[in-house]
Amino acid sequence: MSIVKEILESSASGKSLSPSVKQAQFGELPILTVTHKTCSAAVALQGAHLLFWQPVTESTPVIWLSKNTFFKKGKAIRGGVPVCWPWFGKLGDPMHGFARLVEWTLESCKEDDNGVDLVLSLTNNQQTDSFFTKPFNVCLTIHIGKICQVTLSCRGDFEATSALHSYFGINNINNVVVKGLGETYQERLVVENKPSVVGELIFNQEVDRIYTNANHIITITDGHRTIQLTNTNASDVVTWNPWIEKAKSMVDFADEEYKSMVCVETSCINKILKLSPTNPTTFGFKIEII
Repeated sequence: MSIVKEILESSASGKSLSPSVKQAQFGELPILTVTHKTCSAAVALQGAHLLFWQPVTESTPVIWLSKNTFFKKGKAIRGGVPVCWPWFGKLGDPMHGFARLVEWTLESCKEDDNGVDLVLSLTNNQQTDSFFTKPFNVCLTIHIGKICQVTLSCRGDFEATSALHSYFGINNINNVVVKGLGETYQERLVVENKPSVVGELIFNQEVDRIYTNANHIITITDGHRTIQLTNTNASDVVTWNPWIEKAKSMVDFADEEYKSMVCVETSCINKILKLSPTNPTTFGFKIEII
């Protein structure tokens, strides 16, 4: 049984929050499952983490989740859309920030014919104080239906970096072309996978790169479908695939899964977020199948 089916079936006896949304437990984590006429999806309260999203028109999830990921308190989830905040990468400890490791609060759950709208929030509290002592308020809004739209809004009196670390499900990494990335990027690997076409990316080795001047709209094509990613207020786009050897070294990632996913991440890294205690700073994305 696939991890997606396991998650959806786990909610059979869960608490109904609306006609299409149930709250249940999967492993150690409380999760929300969505079975709507437009899509199926799930969100973990830990990290306000969108686990997967699959429109009814698609035979496989567009937002991808590893079958080997942990569902344990305080452990990062491999796949979906991790919220990296208030820092990206190794700019602090833990890596990619603490927001993805702590439990958020579900503020609202609404639905209509177009899909389901969820609002989750995180405010400084006892569980965050061990990581970060400054006051803050973060809100994540998620719309899931025929399209998927995610927006992060944050308040505080400090500077932050962030990424909505989207894992996309693809048919085969060897067939994938990512377009609209722009000319300039920061290479994070010793051996560069140099683009053969400026602004485009194909995969024949590990990739870990921050594009610093990407287009507003990016497409991910795998020969079976085209995913369109539209970014709002993002300064950077991160691309990542672990390839063969790194995939084998990751305990929460199956050896062959590098073939079925690619990360194209909506990010604010080089243009630092200068937060205000009163006026929210926001960025986000919209995903469509075209």
